Amino acid sequence: LKNMLDNDRETYEKFFAPFGRQLKLGVVTDYGAHKEATQDLLLFYSHRQGKLITLQEYVDAMADAQEKIYYICGEQTDRLSKMPQVKLLEDRGYDVLMLTDEVDEFVAQTIANYGDKALCNVVTEDLGLQTEEEKKELEQKAEAMKGLLTFVQETLGEDVQEVKLSGALGDAPVAVTPGMGMSFEMEKYMRRANPNVPFPSHRILELNPEHPAVQAMEKAMVGDTQKAKDYAKLLHGQALLLADLPLPDPMGYAALVCKLMK
Repeated sequence: LKNMLDNDRETYEKFFAPFGRQLKLGVVTDYGAHKEATQDLLLFYSHRQGKLITLQEYVDAMADAQEKIYYICGEQTDRLSKMPQVKLLEDRGYDVLMLTDEVDEFVAQTIANYGDKALCNVVTEDLGLQTEEEKKELEQKAEAMKGLLTFVQETLGEDVQEVKLSGALGDAPVAVTPGMGMSFEMEKYMRRANPNVPFPSHRILELNPEHPAVQAMEKAMVGDTQKAKDYAKLLHGQALLLADLPLPDPMGYAALVCKLMK
């Protein structure tokens, strides 16, 4: 198989289409005890290159300053490419692997490190892009905007477990990310595998303090509390849509949009 991959890529990709899943299962079998046997045979879709590549090919094409192998999990590459974290990395010149097979996330977590490069889920993990100075600045903004964060938390109630600022959203105003170590894609997989077992969703709402929409919500807190609450609910709905999660009340969300358009 390695010989075919190296010398007849077209034939190998035709083979990988129906049998790649079995190679991936070989990685996760026995808790990854035999991952080295098949991890170099796996192919993943490269956002930057627009084709299937190996982990070694990803590393070979990495930017000089890049320290991690970035990946994102989901069902469709088109939707994943529009995620704020992916766009932020794209602007930095970094590639992101689009993992669309339901077993892919288990594979990435099992491999964990490829050579000296850690695999990083761009939705659930620290991208490692912020300097210490930028982290300190974000902490200071969080302290200054503590009232807003508390306000949004109280407005949304049990819909979110935490509200915090983020410096990794690029030009997006908001995102919802999972807590408790289980990504949304893994949660969906577990629900399909065990539909009768509850898998609670621990959701964190991240706000971009530099975005005009977030600043408008903070401004509304002073003069129009109800409008500020509406803004919070609207941004929460946008975050759910970005994450490909269902809206708990689609009709209510539509009515809220129309209300704010008046």
